[in-house]
Amino acid sequence: MGIKDIVRENCLYKNFIRPIRAKWKERALAKLSDEEYFIKRHKKVFGYVPDFKNPQTYNEKIIHRILFDRSPIYTALADKLKARMYIATLLKECDNANSCWGGEQPYSLKQIDSNILGIYKETNPQDSLQSNPTHRTTQIRNRTYLDSILSPQSPLFQSIDLLTDTLFATNTCPYLPKLYGIYKSIDEIDFSQLPQSFVLKTNHDCGGVVIVPDKDVFLADSKILTQSTQKLTEHLKINYYTMYREWHYKDIEPRIFAEELLGEDLHDFRFHCFGGVPQFIQVANTTHTRNTLFDTQWNVLDITYLNPPSEIPPAKPESLRDMCAIAKCLSTPFKYVRVDLYCIQNRIFAGELTFTPNGGAARFEPYRYDRIFGEMWQ
Repeated sequence: MGIKDIVRENCLYKNFIRPIRAKWKERALAKLSDEEYFIKRHKKVFGYVPDFKNPQTYNEKIIHRILFDRSPIYTALADKLKARMYIATLLKECDNANSCWGGEQPYSLKQIDSNILGIYKETNPQDSLQSNPTHRTTQIRNRTYLDSILSPQSPLFQSIDLLTDTLFATNTCPYLPKLYGIYKSIDEIDFSQLPQSFVLKTNHDCGGVVIVPDKDVFLADSKILTQSTQKLTEHLKINYYTMYREWHYKDIEPRIFAEELLGEDLHDFRFHCFGGVPQFIQVANTTHTRNTLFDTQWNVLDITYLNPPSEIPPAKPESLRDMCAIAKCLSTPFKYVRVDLYCIQNRIFAGELTFTPNGGAARFEPYRYDRIFGEMWQ
């Protein structure tokens, strides 16, 4: 153990010096403008001073969006509840079999000798779900729906308290988990009205999740119940603008909501879409400690992003093409967005839309892919 470690374990340091340093640092950062804050952080994370007005890399373009592209649509769709309205509207024409494909082969990243050399468009007329009689598919024609949901008069821009009926109406969408309740505080939750299993989430941040596989066990365990209620109460107080300067989270009205529990051990399929085209897929394991990157043909990409890849890559989901189609549909209006999907027994469920993943502070290894993916963002 080094001298620094010994000092950090000292009671005087932990109980007095560390809190004072943390408070001083917090006050110093609070005096910085948003741009100064991100320049300082970027230099610390990536080792160089960026020019956010002329961004080149993927992470720089995320910060450029935070600083200079302050469209209210990002605030609306970063709200997990309002995002349900957008998802349900755009997926209206997908059939109730929970399967759709637009008929066009997705773009892919061509991998040669573990290096991405460029983007190319493949066509394979024999590789189409439309030729498979076991799938009922339909073309997504969403222009009218898209115009209506993104218009200035859209309910997306109304107070969430005025949208209760509209939000519960999204339960008819087969690509969304069932919504059971919306609450301003933990005290509003009537557990007797909830099913035996469910999940509680906050709509405005990351990590505000409590999984309840068995309601009776959950309510009978006072320790777990107390910890869970405290966790959700603390998450309601979080504002990502105050904490991380991510502007579009600033005005989301924080709520707890109860939702259908799809499963406890789910892979999270995160489709990174550029200009309405899925380009690479980030698959997070159930503990979010591993991230494996694939192209849209399910070739493993030799890239480390945020966390190391899984030692055994996840198997290709049978519904991959349908998932690509849904990601393409939902990402159409945006130069870049990450579309998070789940696949349970070949049924696809939409999770959320993320416009500034990791706040623009996630490293790529090798580093050059930060620039390669930045070039896709036009």
